[in-house]
Amino acid sequence: MLQVHKLPILKKVVLFKYGHLQTLSTYDKLCLSLIIPHGSTDMWMYPIQKYALNYGSSFAFFMFQPIRIQFLFLFLYSLYHVKNDIVVKLPLQLLYSLALHTSWICFPSWALTYFAWIHVALHYYRVIPFLSMVQLFSLAMAHVFVYYLLNKFESQDLHFGGTWVPIVIGHIMTNT
Repeated sequence: MLQVHKLPILKKVVLFKYGHLQTLSTYDKLCLSLIIPHGSTDMWMYPIQKYALNYGSSFAFFMFQPIRIQFLFLFLYSLYHVKNDIVVKLPLQLLYSLALHTSWICFPSWALTYFAWIHVALHYYRVIPFLSMVQLFSLAMAHVFVYYLLNKFESQDLHFGGTWVPIVIGHIMTNT
């Protein structure tokens, strides 16, 4: 029988909640250094009113919610956002996203792999043609800087009490 509290994703959430994170592997750091800066392209791709409103409202609503509520909304927003990674009719997009997210419940590390090598690549495929050389250089340096930070600090120092969740939701709201 399936015992919900033993699902790998819930074990990770409990560890995250109490700051008992495992040391990040080199692969995890590489994936995160690709994933984290990709949202910065929003400031170059959209009018300031759009991304400021989305990020600001996300912070206003989600910042003071309990972490479990933040993760629930992150999951729901992510379900909707990831559907855009394939170009098919809406029901198939949602089925694709649901299947991915379901796999991440049992295999949470797959999410990092997917976001780093598929989602971010698709995001850059859409936005890079619109970026200047200076913006591309800035983006590349952001990837290097994040990798440096992930190497320099312990993973417990980098989760920032979940303050990154409203940032991710703001990015999703801006890109839907």
